[in-house]
Amino acid sequence: MTVSVQQLGPAQLPQVGPMCARAFDDYPFLAELFPGPSDRRAQVSSRFYRATVVDCLEHGVVHATVDDTGQLTGVAAWLRPGAFPQSLGRQAGFLPTVGAGLRYFPFRARLALQALARLERYHPHTPHHWYLALIAVDPAHQGRGLGVKLMRAGLALAAERDEPCFLETAKVSNRAWYEGFGFETRRTEPCFDGGPPQWFMWRPSESALATPRTPRTG
Repeated sequence: MTVSVQQLGPAQLPQVGPMCARAFDDYPFLAELFPGPSDRRAQVSSRFYRATVVDCLEHGVVHATVDDTGQLTGVAAWLRPGAFPQSLGRQAGFLPTVGAGLRYFPFRARLALQALARLERYHPHTPHHWYLALIAVDPAHQGRGLGVKLMRAGLALAAERDEPCFLETAKVSNRAWYEGFGFETRRTEPCFDGGPPQWFMWRPSESALATPRTPRTG
């Protein structure tokens, strides 16, 4: 079965939420913010990831890996430079996520709002950069290099304009994987009280990566 990297199309959009919910089911940030059964957590996360992808389709680019049957196997959603932070109008697209959160996890609302506030606070606003808002591969297709293909497609866009990139992750293995693409940790903070550490990572532009660094002295 062949898998190609392409722009996410309308036919794949309904698959985004469920696929991402499966991919991120054990993600520390979500598992600790919304504890309990996977299907309950998925009621919130699937709406959030769909809204994220819809926003990136309008204000960035979304790459997808799709097998020869049309099944979505992976997705990477980027916001173009200058598209973050989101306007109030764009934030309204996440209202279904808020509704689901209040319905299924009403006692976690304070922590969820705290997490959103901290994520925005720790996100650098300058210089303008590409923001990897989401990258996920269906668990049934992991270990086949799909994530690498998706990442390279996005980094190629940044390289064309010699622009830096930013992302955050709460999974140790993800952190090491991103470092392999030139990202470096700029900050480590929990995004909500009692939550897991979150690594905020920056990838310099291609020209900066190619410039030898002066060793620090003293």
